[in-house]
Amino acid sequence: MRVVIGALATTLAICSPAAAAEKMTGKELTALLGQGKELILGGPGKGYAGSLTLDANGTAMGQVKLDSGEVIPIAGVWAVKKDKFCRTWKGGRDAGKEICESWVKTGPKSVEVIVGKRDLGTNSWN
Repeated sequence: MRVVIGALATTLAICSPAAAAEKMTGKELTALLGQGKELILGGPGKGYAGSLTLDANGTAMGQVKLDSGEVIPIAGVWAVKKDKFCRTWKGGRDAGKEICESWVKTGPKSVEVIVGKRDLGTNSWN
């Protein structure tokens, strides 16, 4: 019985999302974004959808549309600092504040965006 319970616990640990979660490193973020990148923000079932163009010079521009129909423009600057994507947007509730995000891999071309313990949403790319 102990062997079965031990095997089940091992299987659950391997299959759990927390065990599979891996944050992108600064090196990975720089390789992905350093030459500029078009990000897809949110998507079906996320409550919002949009796009964000990150230019190699550290500027960004885009927008998201909430399921409610509200459109939120995004503009500002970004940089990779240590193992985080840091951004300062001109508008919105974080206007003028630098926010540094951890990007947790959810697939080969997608991440969940985390600040502290708060999940801010999904980014993906082609």
